[in-house]
Amino acid sequence: METGARFDWRRSAPRLAVLAVAAHLIFFDLGGPWLWEDEGDTAAFARNIVATGLPTAWDGRTFLDSDYGFRLIPRLFGHDLVMVGTPWLPFYATAASFALFGESNAAARLPFAIASFASIALLYLLVLRATGCTRAALAASILLVSSAQFLLYAREARSYGFNMFFTLLLLWGFLRLGERRRDPWLVIAAVLLFHTQILPAVIALVACGALALFHPRFRSRLQPLLWRAPLVLAGTLPWILVTWSATSTNWSPLESWLELPGRVAQLAAETMVAVPWLGWAVAIPIFWRRFTPRDRDLLALAAAFVLVLFALLPFALAQTPLLVLGLRYVCALLPVAAAVTGVLVARASGGRPLAYVALLALFGATHLAGNTLPWLALGESRQVGDKFVFVNAPRDLGEKLVNASWWYFARGLGVPNPGTLPELVGWLRAHAAPDDVLVTNFSWDNLYFYTNLRQGFRISPQAPVRDAARSLGLPDYTFGLDGASWLIWRRAVDPLPEHPFERVKSELEARGAKLELVASFREGLWENRPELHWHRFPRVGYPFAPRRLGAAGLDHPDAVVYRVVWR
Repeated sequence: METGARFDWRRSAPRLAVLAVAAHLIFFDLGGPWLWEDEGDTAAFARNIVATGLPTAWDGRTFLDSDYGFRLIPRLFGHDLVMVGTPWLPFYATAASFALFGESNAAARLPFAIASFASIALLYLLVLRATGCTRAALAASILLVSSAQFLLYAREARSYGFNMFFTLLLLWGFLRLGERRRDPWLVIAAVLLFHTQILPAVIALVACGALALFHPRFRSRLQPLLWRAPLVLAGTLPWILVTWSATSTNWSPLESWLELPGRVAQLAAETMVAVPWLGWAVAIPIFWRRFTPRDRDLLALAAAFVLVLFALLPFALAQTPLLVLGLRYVCALLPVAAAVTGVLVARASGGRPLAYVALLALFGATHLAGNTLPWLALGESRQVGDKFVFVNAPRDLGEKLVNASWWYFARGLGVPNPGTLPELVGWLRAHAAPDDVLVTNFSWDNLYFYTNLRQGFRISPQAPVRDAARSLGLPDYTFGLDGASWLIWRRAVDPLPEHPFERVKSELEARGAKLELVASFREGLWENRPELHWHRFPRVGYPFAPRRLGAAGLDHPDAVVYRVVWR
């Protein structure tokens, strides 16, 4: 006797194939690349969570905080010097992975890789639920997997995978409002997204609220949304009240309204990696009549998300962080954009398989429907409009036409791509004693994760927690140059707080020490960085570096290692 409907393998084969390809691209050699600087921050605090239960900054050897103490508060939940400037959920996820699988690159990244993989399936379900169209849902998932930027985010031990998954879950929960009185998904997603990153949670909730308030077809969701608001506030407001002094240091409010156009323009430039603006502008009006009312509801939800993103994010991040960070805070724009393009592909193809495949290739395998014309006009990455905005563009013509970055990514899986960090770690392991004190002006957390060497000068003279740290009896090397055994100076980045190299050297000499140059290494600066425009691909280099720099990218001064010799 049959106990249920049989699984239709033939109908499911396309989406299973997409998931199989995605699984390879996301999970293969996940632990191969070394943790870059931001990933080291996640891993180092996760290690402390395993040991103490909280992301404490002091572990008995080294003070951890890549912001020199500005992300901390003196005491919380019975523990001293607790990091609160960044929401905790990603750190606890990595800590859980470490507890289960041990400390490794792969274990650090695994929770976020799983969330990113699940985002592909959830995107399919979201588009299918919104439109009822399997072709649109399949196209959306294929287009997301064809995004090299999505895949780079997916393989990082940082918040990006959770950001994308919980944003999609929140939007899915919003679409479910009114069907069941106590449907919990929007509340669960909103709270978890908030504790992953605050800004995307605010953007997604404001977008849903605005749509429910102003769009007639969504007005029935307003009351269920308002009923859930107290639950969302209960799960988020206490964190803001406790951590605001440290959390607010991550944001850059407007100092003048004259800054706003530049911020908006820079954000628009960064969204080009996710949104085929030109293809949307041309094709959506042409095929508008083919969109069903349900299709248009999904487009309205995506439009609300994009408009609120542009309305809020420029008030929180300055132009330079927008350029440097790209879409980190709003990486969910990638699946949201894929949803819109998936619906467009399904409706524009008119049910014709060849047209469907051709449009998928146009949007997924080429840039012809998106950035090709702007990139051809731009030529290469450069300032535009008298330094009004910096726009990135591939250096070579072929990369302006086809999605070469995806191929570079796929071909580079499993290929060693070492840079400055592995060389520094190898050198320190060979030459430094276990209790030596290392002072460096960059890459503190991942250096500590790999070497476990004590680090000096980790608290800024201006950090609010400095006095509290002193009162706890932290050793003198935590606050300055006392007892330093080694100095690694990275001249391509900011110096130590209030201490350029010459001041470091003069202070050491005044205390009876001298610097002895013992090694230097080619500076690669950001290695395994997730932003497509700044990522170095194995055997390829930097596709977005301008011609004067070439594939090798910016020629930074070497990273140098000094032995501190005390007299």
